[in-house]
Amino acid sequence: MRISPHIGNSHLEQMNLIYEFICRFDVDNLLYAINGKQLDEDEIVSLTNDIRDYHAKLKRQKQYLFKFCKDFPKEFASEDNHLVDASVGIAWRMRSGAACVKKLFKRFCRVSHKSLPEGMERQAHEVSLISSKNYMLELYGLSSYPQCVKDLFMVMYEFYVDMSECLEEGLRTVKEVKAIKGNAPKCLDLLIKACEKSKKNQRVLIEAIMTDPDMKKAVMNNETISGDNENPVLKEFKNTTSTKEQFAQKYYKNCSPKDVDKITIYQVTAVSEDPNLSFAKVVFGNDEEKISRINYVIEHFDELLPKTCKRKKIPALNLFFFYKWCNPIMGVESFLKYFNKHYKEHGGHWEPIGKSAVTGACTKHSKCKDGSTQTLKDNMLKQIESMLSEQFPEIEIAS
Repeated sequence: MRISPHIGNSHLEQMNLIYEFICRFDVDNLLYAINGKQLDEDEIVSLTNDIRDYHAKLKRQKQYLFKFCKDFPKEFASEDNHLVDASVGIAWRMRSGAACVKKLFKRFCRVSHKSLPEGMERQAHEVSLISSKNYMLELYGLSSYPQCVKDLFMVMYEFYVDMSECLEEGLRTVKEVKAIKGNAPKCLDLLIKACEKSKKNQRVLIEAIMTDPDMKKAVMNNETISGDNENPVLKEFKNTTSTKEQFAQKYYKNCSPKDVDKITIYQVTAVSEDPNLSFAKVVFGNDEEKISRINYVIEHFDELLPKTCKRKKIPALNLFFFYKWCNPIMGVESFLKYFNKHYKEHGGHWEPIGKSAVTGACTKHSKCKDGSTQTLKDNMLKQIESMLSEQFPEIEIAS
């Protein structure tokens, strides 16, 4: 039966213990343990095969561990975060390696735990010959032993190389998470990014809220958002008297993605500003200066296009380059819904296009060999820069 990874609170201690053991392990340590247990060749071969099996599992788990260590500190919230912290998540991803080390501790104990006197409880690593810090050096060394002992040492050495790399990465990640937890501005930055990611994941619902007043009213009246059933994280977010930095610091690695989803929906429904601006913030982020520039370009978008357009539609390449320039936090579909609405409301002459046309333009640009699409892009960006420099002379325009 698989044990839940949240049981126990000693994973970090175990990682440090195993790492310390690996760092001081050498051939004399192994020979001392073999002689102390008086292992025969069959037992040594069996142990060697066991370590090979565990090493194969560790190699497979190593790639998942390194991905976890790369991503985990950058995520504000994680699934089952109230159960799994960094050290538990790391330990769970190298469990095959840890299990092998623990098996070695037990395998080289002089006395079985089952035979210990009543009332005496000692950890295997405390009494194991393989982990002993004081032992007699082997007089003749590994060369005087049969091949099976040499094979065992090489297999153990190779296993410990991978295990030590996993432990070093894991312990580094634990320190990184702790450092971020102590940095309130960094925690707030991760919360903002988590909310932007949540907006993308909930874009269909958010777009419905922004465009349908009845939907917005229904969501605002939902008990999970505004009633007695709201979750503790959202409740504190709404009622906190402290800064958002302090809130983010408290709940970094102490809430789930569902909590962030509720915060995002609350932010969308709670705003009392112009609905168009609210929708723009959903698509492009909270930078109102950026939104003003984007709106101005959309309102004058026909000036960036040829005098005659095929099939009387907006050229896909032009719209694709503008989409990339806008750098929205939402996807193409959300961008097009906002663009098409604002374009038509401000007298846009040409017919709008759909997602497939924009993605097709992306493919065409990436496959273009003669540089013609790049020339079109460069010219269009220069036009946008010139247009905005006249309208917003004090704002530096990023190309």
